[in-house]
Amino acid sequence: MEIVLYKPEIAGNVGACIRLSANTGLALNLIKPFGFNFQENKIRRAGLDYHDLASVSVFDSWESFYEQHQAKEIGFLSTKGTKSIWDTDMRDFDYMIFGPESIGLPEEILSLKHRSLSIPMNDNSRSLNLSNAVSIVSYEFLRQNYKK
Repeated sequence: MEIVLYKPEIAGNVGACIRLSANTGLALNLIKPFGFNFQENKIRRAGLDYHDLASVSVFDSWESFYEQHQAKEIGFLSTKGTKSIWDTDMRDFDYMIFGPESIGLPEEILSLKHRSLSIPMNDNSRSLNLSNAVSIVSYEFLRQNYKK
């Protein structure tokens, strides 16, 4: 499974996801436009010295990403997701898409033919931090694929 951040807005979250990519071996895909300058110090600081160890691809638009990958198994992570990640075989997915921090994935993406998933939270919770959500989903995928 690869992680996809659609229009990320916060440099520190992207840096944390780069570090996660380096430590898990899961590729990270970033879809423009970004809400920050990609060279920002906050990315470097959060990613520490892991940038060279991570597999990161950048796409100019959703259309350019989707055109290349629409035939793959894609999951959308959303608070509006119809199934919990705990009740899902994460091995089924090639890509897991996460939306921007302030609004999540837009309806035009969520309405595509792919499955939408959620992370269980308290009923009165709105959402999780993006890099935390990516970590939870990534490690659930790795847990399901763990071999001794």
